[in-house]
Amino acid sequence: MATEKEMYELIGRAVADAEFRKKLTANPEEAAKEAGYILTDEQLAALESEDAKGIATVLEERFPKSFGKPL
Repeated sequence: MATEKEMYELIGRAVADAEFRKKLTANPEEAAKEAGYILTDEQLAALESEDAKGIATVLEERFPKSFGKPL
């Protein structure tokens, strides 16, 4: 189970890293595992929600591609 701090880290990485954001949007469970996080069903459902996907879409539209290179 990812802690609250770890969830913030995961979301922060998705904001800052466009490639990770794409992976997280496409397959949250796999992207989180690759990043070293184990998610609960509730955490996974939150990342799979339409709200989360909408936020990812807005980030893609508003930030230039140069922003969000892997950290």
